[in-house]
Amino acid sequence: MEILGLVAYYLALAVGLIWRLAQLAAVGLGVWALFDALTRDSSHFIAAGKRTKGFWLGVNAVSIAVLVLMGSNSMLGLLGVVASAVYLADVRPALRYYSPVRVRSSIRFPGSGNGRGGLGGGRGPRDWTPGR
Repeated sequence: MEILGLVAYYLALAVGLIWRLAQLAAVGLGVWALFDALTRDSSHFIAAGKRTKGFWLGVNAVSIAVLVLMGSNSMLGLLGVVASAVYLADVRPALRYYSPVRVRSSIRFPGSGNGRGGLGGGRGPRDWTPGR
């Protein structure tokens, strides 16, 4: 009987630890969504047709507050996780379409190889000359 009590005790500790880690992951998800919404331009939200920046900032801030105060084991905590997940899975990809494009900072010319005057360089997919 003593062994079963110990197994139940340690199993309860393991479940509690896993639950705390899930709550921390849920808060991390909310913080990620809030930080991402803060860094986006407000005109991109309108262009993507995904409400406004203020709306998503409010939703993500409230979801973090609910998760911190109530935990993810309540119905409101679950709604907070879902709200952050909706932002990251639906709104964020739509906003990435309107983000600026990064351009290469260096130009490679055909025959220049690796920048050492043409020594030791091969032809890459961008180093081609028509007719070769």
